Amino acid sequence: MRPPAPLPRAARSALLAALVLAGCEGRKDPASAPAGGAAVARARRLLAEAGYPDGRSFPKLEVLYNTDEAHKKVAAALQQMWRKNLGIEVELRNVEWKVYLDRLSDLGYQIARRGWIADYRDPNTFLEMFTSTSGNNNTVWSDPEYDRLIAQAAAEPDRARRAAILARAEKILLREAPVVPLYFYVSQNCWKEDVRGLHENVQDIHPLAEVWVEGRDPLVIHNGSEVQTLDPTLARGVLEHRVLIGLFEGLTTPDPRTLEPRPGVAERWEISPDGRKYTFHLREAAWTDGRPVTVEDFVYAWRRALDPATLTDYAHVLFVVKGAQAYHEKKTSDPATIGVRARGPRTLEVELEHPCPYFLDLAGFMTFYPVRRDVIERHGQAWTRPENIVTNGPFRLAEWKPTDSLTLEKNPRYWNAAAVRQRRLKFLPIEDRVTAWNLYKEGTIDWITALPLDQIEEIMKRPDYRGGDYLGTYFYSFNVRHGPLRDVRVRRALALAVDREALVRHVLRQGQKPAYHFVPPAWDDYASPRLDAED
Repeated sequence: MRPPAPLPRAARSALLAALVLAGCEGRKDPASAPAGGAAVARARRLLAEAGYPDGRSFPKLEVLYNTDEAHKKVAAALQQMWRKNLGIEVELRNVEWKVYLDRLSDLGYQIARRGWIADYRDPNTFLEMFTSTSGNNNTVWSDPEYDRLIAQAAAEPDRARRAAILARAEKILLREAPVVPLYFYVSQNCWKEDVRGLHENVQDIHPLAEVWVEGRDPLVIHNGSEVQTLDPTLARGVLEHRVLIGLFEGLTTPDPRTLEPRPGVAERWEISPDGRKYTFHLREAAWTDGRPVTVEDFVYAWRRALDPATLTDYAHVLFVVKGAQAYHEKKTSDPATIGVRARGPRTLEVELEHPCPYFLDLAGFMTFYPVRRDVIERHGQAWTRPENIVTNGPFRLAEWKPTDSLTLEKNPRYWNAAAVRQRRLKFLPIEDRVTAWNLYKEGTIDWITALPLDQIEEIMKRPDYRGGDYLGTYFYSFNVRHGPLRDVRVRRALALAVDREALVRHVLRQGQKPAYHFVPPAWDDYASPRLDAED
């Protein structure tokens, strides 16, 4: 049966508002009112207390961002606000994507633009990343009480008490200010009328098995920048995930409309009454070289992600699995202590440290994808090259021309290949938004994922514009070991001296919401504290 035509904009907005999250709804954020002049006055007092009255003697700091029109304009706006409100100067440093990622990982920065998109549908995804064991905490900041609260919340079965514990942790994060939340994202998509299978959702996740275009091949997708890896264990960004969701498949896969986990490689599963044990039953699925996908492929992949030698940023998302954190922290060298085990050729048993309401979401996340041990051991880091890689998703890697294009072709060995209608997908890593937009308008690109700011108000009037609430936070982070940034008063002053209302209204102009806290206002039962609240 032919998929339905794209919904009219009013219907799309109503649908997006209705589905937001399982058990959650979008809500008006009571903490979103502007901070006003009082916040700037506090910022000046804090900076003076730190020894820099009116910014005097404050060293010039560097703000790092990757090449992108929006990042440049946000950085320039903050540069001006900090100069006006605090009397300090910062230098803007623009670098290409790979250099930017390397400098974040190596802590080779002072202030850096950052962004975080929810990995799963729970407030925890926005707070867990700043624990001392997270590979995504690139600030060097840590706080034992913060770590304790995140761990306590993870083990708390009562949703209301859990939300209150997480809010206490967020209050510590805002008080200590290793990061400066600036605004909450909106998605930036346009796709052609004849593209089918794409549906707006709050994580902007689009399973590629269900995407196709009428009468054209390949379907051409704008992907913003060059992907840094096709190894799902090492991948760490939206750009990689957008490709990997076509190449691999986990135990579950998200519904393209609601994001509810659906059967992937696992055709069914059972959950124990106490919520701590999951038993997944694998369907008959194959890798692109014809070998069957086995339980051991999952066991190996998860153990590999937890091996400290692997150096993935995402090991911490597996800590919900029993024994995972102890193994990662070298408290034991025996991988058999990790609670993921084969109970037969197609039965996988997973034991958790505690009940996890979002575990089925995690089971479809890229860090949980299976990978082949024999291929990795044979080819090492080169295993993801087109001539070596084996995958288990709806598409296989056909060609990768770095900085030019990456092409996927339909995988005939995919278990549900009969439902995959598109023969080829082509990703273009175009960083310049105007260039990408011109290619979209002329028909070269079918789906564009980042839109030019200077034209955004006109683009938003188009019937092919798809921009809605996006479960993500745009923020700046501080290297808290660097110079004046060691002082929490300096960090808080920088956080308070930003006019977020002006930023979203006059710079971004796409309906972004100013962020006075870190967790987006997407959950009715979670109330964030404000960063400008008096202690």
